[in-house]
Amino acid sequence: MSSIEKSTGFLVVRTARSMKKSLDSNLAEFGITSSQHHVLSVLNDKDGQALSAIGKEVFLDKPAITGLADRMEKDQLVKRKRCKDDRRVVKLFLTKQGIATLKNYEKIVIQTDKDLVSMLSKIELNDFREMLNLIWENSNGINPKKENI
Repeated sequence: MSSIEKSTGFLVVRTARSMKKSLDSNLAEFGITSSQHHVLSVLNDKDGQALSAIGKEVFLDKPAITGLADRMEKDQLVKRKRCKDDRRVVKLFLTKQGIATLKNYEKIVIQTDKDLVSMLSKIELNDFREMLNLIWENSNGINPKKENI
């Protein structure tokens, strides 16, 4: 095993990709992807966000979020509107179908996550998630509290 394959970043990315693949597989029969579900969830929390802000929230660059929004609009999950104050800004809004889709498949997202982490105790899972958040904060300059773990 090479040094890169032993690195924390590699292990996290490998795990995240595998978990995303499992979720996409579970959602595929319903014609939705985990990325689409993530966008619907972000809009459910705060509807009418700029496409660029949504892209940052779901970790997609401008071309990727634009393509995803195109597909979601075609599937009538979201609708686009240009901002009246700045016509360069495009905002996304949930449609009734988008809201229904989010509600219908949220159970699958939750169950997939439970299944994938089922071998961990509640304490281990809580500690793991806390550690991941600390690493994310540190890598984004948020300066998490520094403790020896």
